[in-house]
Amino acid sequence: MSDRDFQRILIRCPNWVGDLVMATPALKTIRTSFPRSHIAWLVKSYGKKVIENLPYHDEILEYEDRERDRGVGGLFSWAMRLRRKRFDLAIVLPNSFSSALMVFLAGITRRVGYSREGRGFMLTDSLQPPRNGSQIVPIPMVEYYLRITDTLKCPRITETPELSVSSIARREAKTIFEQFGLGNNAMTVVMIPGAAYGSSKCWKPEYFAEVADRLIEQYGCNLLIIPGPEEVEIARDIQGEMKNSPVVLANPVVPLDILMAIIESSSLVITNDTGPRHFAVAFDRPLVVIMGPTDPRYTNLNLQKTIVLREDLDCSPCHLKVCPRDHRCMTAIEPDDVIQASSKLIDQFIKSS
Repeated sequence: MSDRDFQRILIRCPNWVGDLVMATPALKTIRTSFPRSHIAWLVKSYGKKVIENLPYHDEILEYEDRERDRGVGGLFSWAMRLRRKRFDLAIVLPNSFSSALMVFLAGITRRVGYSREGRGFMLTDSLQPPRNGSQIVPIPMVEYYLRITDTLKCPRITETPELSVSSIARREAKTIFEQFGLGNNAMTVVMIPGAAYGSSKCWKPEYFAEVADRLIEQYGCNLLIIPGPEEVEIARDIQGEMKNSPVVLANPVVPLDILMAIIESSSLVITNDTGPRHFAVAFDRPLVVIMGPTDPRYTNLNLQKTIVLREDLDCSPCHLKVCPRDHRCMTAIEPDDVIQASSKLIDQFIKSS
């Protein structure tokens, strides 16, 4: 395939932070396959800082989460904006009907993506997701996105997610470490106790508190608790349950690019199954994931330094945002389980380094 086939390429990026990180192998593959094409990424505003420092784009179009970009009017407005940019290839990574409709209305000649949500007629090249009969079979999202690039006959470059931290974000992270006296040689453990998805993904604050206390007492480590914008109360609850004094970065809430820089500099990350877990994978950091209602097959790749703790229950995976029952998938995972997993990673990857 020649670069002359596609002069201007639009990639509609995933919305969720974790999916965005898992799409980076596909983004790199496309750039490598079309080195002279103009490549634009259409990305939600909150995800821009996650990938903007990667060198695989020529332009980022920021899809604001504001009234003007919402609904039918917002979608039509964006379609007309894209039409004026005269893209000749659209690669649609999300599964949503609206993401395919936008590039269809934009009149982009070639439109590639999965045939889901009844949108196949709007794509010129539609893939079928893997199925067992009529049932869609989950596969790692990295692989899921790379299969779209396979359709364009792009040679695969990597299956490992990649992120790049800006010098400004790295400097901000260094300032935070110095402000709280974390510039010593002690191990630094980062805890991410929330999940934007919903409460069903959240482990008990008192369990996080017990793990934090035991790690501080056992290893003399620095312990950072970093909540998202809607999770500050969770972090304060953990702090209130603790005997020791962690560093809680909640006022102000840490932006995603600085969170990336902090995780890049950390020794160990302990988190619910939420977007920033994928930062740890991209930066090759040891990682403990406490997983409840989600299907592990979506993320079952690049786990060399990851331990996933999960209870195999008859009601899981349910993918519900709020548990209507007793939340057993999370409450059955105990602090001892997380301590054991953390100690294993520390012995294997941190003490020996």
